[in-house]
Amino acid sequence: MGSYLGLKLETVSRIFSRLQSEGLIRVKQKFIRILDRPRLEQVMGRNQD
Repeated sequence: MGSYLGLKLETVSRIFSRLQSEGLIRVKQKFIRILDRPRLEQVMGRNQD
């Protein structure tokens, strides 16, 4: 994923860790579950109209 986005692995790992600690996602091995989509979109700067 990091290569696809042009980011280093450490950066992707830090972002996922932060989002998981805030209860927005759950990461288990190679699976990512979105737990709070509206809040995740807000954190990522995407507005819902």
